[in-house]
Amino acid sequence: MKRIFSFISCVALIAGCAGSASVESEVFGTLSTGEVATIWHLENASGASMDVTDYGCRIVSIHMPDRNGKMGDVVVGYGDLESFEKKDRFLGPVIGRFGNRIDNASFVLDGVRYDVDANEKFDGEPVQCHGGRMGFDRFLWKGEPVQEPGKVGVRFHRLSPDGEQGFPGNMNANVTYWLTDANTVILEYEADTDKPTVVNLSNHTYFNLRGNEGCYVMEHLLQVEADTCVQNNSHFCPDKLLHVEGTPFDFRQPHRVDYRIDMPNEHLRIMKGMSACWVVRDWDGTLRKAADLYDKKSGRGVETWTTEPALLTFTGRTFSAEGYPNGKYGPIEKFGGMLLETIHFPDSPNQDRFPSTVLRPGEKYHSMTEYRFYTK
Repeated sequence: MKRIFSFISCVALIAGCAGSASVESEVFGTLSTGEVATIWHLENASGASMDVTDYGCRIVSIHMPDRNGKMGDVVVGYGDLESFEKKDRFLGPVIGRFGNRIDNASFVLDGVRYDVDANEKFDGEPVQCHGGRMGFDRFLWKGEPVQEPGKVGVRFHRLSPDGEQGFPGNMNANVTYWLTDANTVILEYEADTDKPTVVNLSNHTYFNLRGNEGCYVMEHLLQVEADTCVQNNSHFCPDKLLHVEGTPFDFRQPHRVDYRIDMPNEHLRIMKGMSACWVVRDWDGTLRKAADLYDKKSGRGVETWTTEPALLTFTGRTFSAEGYPNGKYGPIEKFGGMLLETIHFPDSPNQDRFPSTVLRPGEKYHSMTEYRFYTK
């Protein structure tokens, strides 16, 4: 059964109501646990839309206009619940309690060592990635529609219990996805805890601005507001910080994503391609521009604005038609999508040089990212 929540969206300066924004919900499917998942369809006053589900707070689709006004889905992934549960778990979900990696799957907080669930291994050593085998993406969250002037959304909540995947503290987490009348998608994260813990929430959506038909995402033009990037160690965790000048990661001006992909570089060798973590220039915790991604053919672009100190990109080198035959619009090809993942730095609990990811009782965790879509 479909439920419809309609909100009137008004443009006060001209002629009153310009159209209506709405939120619709319906059953998305049933998980192997027997839990029933819901999908919400958000639509703004101009017809742009977004689909999200309570299973892992996933972004399923975002439809935005091209330069001619034709709508296209700029999110790469599946269209059915079973694939999200049983195939690639990291297409579109929230990642946590700690997004990205914790080296040696352990950290020390206030003199106490915590061993967290290890779901990767490098050189025989354990590493946790995206919260472990049962990270936030594996759970059914509680969702409710929300509305504010000029935007509609869905707010998701779950309690992550003390000890889940090895992390201390009962942590209340809220994730809110907004769609504005200005064609901006807003991701808002909030949390509190009853014990000192670490938290690093983000979203793992792959974008392809060409739309439904997709393309080789390396053709997109990328600009990053960063003078410094991270070089990883063999565990895919930060080793050192490097200035981008003279490297394949100098995107201070717009370039094709692959413009220096063949340049000899240790980080490229370790990561086997264009996977990078940039230090957002002049970060101070306020909302600021981190990147601009643009597709010349469609005219679609997206600016990434965030309160986070780092931007992580990955260009889908692990995709293949054989491994991903049932994407929404056919097989998902290699280099068919790009992450624009805003985040605190990987392995921050073990590296004091990075901004802290510690959350203590009485404190409020708050993070915001905006994907501002445009055409030209």
